[in-house]
Amino acid sequence: MSVRAGRWFLVIAAAALLVGLAWFGLVEAAAGPWAQGSVGGAVLAILGAVAFAVGGVLFGRFVEARVEETGLVISSVRRRERVIPLAVIDEVVVVERLLLPTRMGPGTAARVILRGGGDTIAAFTPHGLGVVDALRSAGCRVTLVSEPLSPVLVRRRYRGGASIGEVLVAGAPVFAIVVAALVLLWVLTESFAG
Repeated sequence: MSVRAGRWFLVIAAAALLVGLAWFGLVEAAAGPWAQGSVGGAVLAILGAVAFAVGGVLFGRFVEARVEETGLVISSVRRRERVIPLAVIDEVVVVERLLLPTRMGPGTAARVILRGGGDTIAAFTPHGLGVVDALRSAGCRVTLVSEPLSPVLVRRRYRGGASIGEVLVAGAPVFAIVVAALVLLWVLTESFAG
């Protein structure tokens, strides 16, 4: 996904949230609490909020990066353009298969982790690995990690290599299963006990 497309997605999700809230608020003010026409606004607001929250978490690490004379230029969906001088980069770690959730089950993406001074300078998911080749040509040491890693494992090995949001989203399916099991247990208990 391009930075521009990610930004547009977040803008549209935020607009849906705001329009849904305004719709809900106006109908509630005019027709009373939980009026018939307010449900559409509530649904639109909830969908916009979920899309904005999930997009904000998942798009945070998708960037466009290029190597220039001044250093590595990183353009992100959520942040301003950042320039990292090549001199401060000691190592470029490439996790070739970072396991991230997708609509069709777990998917993989390459994660580039820039390390310097024993700490993580930046971590991002590029469009392709051309930026890694450019960093290698500029004299940076590149380490390839070919085994598939979850965001939790990446975060343990390389502090800052995966965001807290990615770690939480990776655990969301397990959370959803536990919640569904608890709801089913509650429904069965209520139906047989009552």
